[in-house]
Amino acid sequence: MNRERYYVTIDMSMMKISDTKIPDNTIQYEIYANNEEVDKISALIEQIKSEDFRQEEIFQRPFQEGKADEDKETTDNELQELYTIIYDLGTIETKDVVKDLK
Repeated sequence: MNRERYYVTIDMSMMKISDTKIPDNTIQYEIYANNEEVDKISALIEQIKSEDFRQEEIFQRPFQEGKADEDKETTDNELQELYTIIYDLGTIETKDVVKDLK
């Protein structure tokens, strides 16, 4: 399958994969991916974003620390999976940056 260049942004406020580099101070990871890999990354990003921490959850379950820890661990595992995919598909420069994050 033919791979094309994409940029993955991990900043929680604008987490996404795009074929366009954003010309601001946002950290983007350059990768080369096929359509199937892009779909997998997009689905993982959507999953992570859907689990993003919300302040109102503190008030809904203030003493359920175990559940909060479980949610954090799930999100951490998904982020680790995303960084692994970025590393595997990344350019040499991307691999150099991500290897220190993993």
